[in-house]
Amino acid sequence: MTKVQAIKKLMEDNEGLASWSLIYQDIDKYYPKAKDSKEWKAGIRWVLYRDIDKTFKKLDDGLFSLINFEEEKYIAAELLSQTEKIAEIKTRIGQSFFRKSLLKETSTYPFTGVSNPKLLIASHIKPWSKSDNIERLDIKNGFMFTPTYDLLFDKGYISFKDDKSLIVSEALDKHTINSLNLIKNSIVKLLPINGREFYLEYHRDIVFKKAG
Repeated sequence: MTKVQAIKKLMEDNEGLASWSLIYQDIDKYYPKAKDSKEWKAGIRWVLYRDIDKTFKKLDDGLFSLINFEEEKYIAAELLSQTEKIAEIKTRIGQSFFRKSLLKETSTYPFTGVSNPKLLIASHIKPWSKSDNIERLDIKNGFMFTPTYDLLFDKGYISFKDDKSLIVSEALDKHTINSLNLIKNSIVKLLPINGREFYLEYHRDIVFKKAG
């Protein structure tokens, strides 16, 4: 069995998916000599990348699948019987699918209109860990933010009213508020609100940091 065949077999064992950590961990199960050299990981990476678009395809950073893997069908199946071994992979592909879908609907940063996807993060309104399978993949449960605002929103230091006005937590120090030009009650005109009211209510009630 070649290294390509070994990687392919690993993916077949894991519903068509594999992360680097899974490949590194189990490659010698099908290719016993895989770890014999000092640079064995580099060799595995070279073999996999050489066969991208031929045998494999890249889904996200460090996440790969067989070439005929259908991401949408995988997500739609809502495979709930997860083993610990592939739970992380399923989470990552779900998040990747969410980001791609959200970018199609709202591809700009609402504060400045930045549209370079490399600078944007798909931020869940109701956190991933608190959402059910449907909510996790619902594009109405998300905004596209730059990293700083993603962190502020995720940690509950900012939120929004249904009229698109900015709420700033009193738990955030004044120096940071001024440095980031966070103007309380300012209207964020580009913020997509329609369909997100339910999730924003949750964010204001549960995630947003209240005074005291």
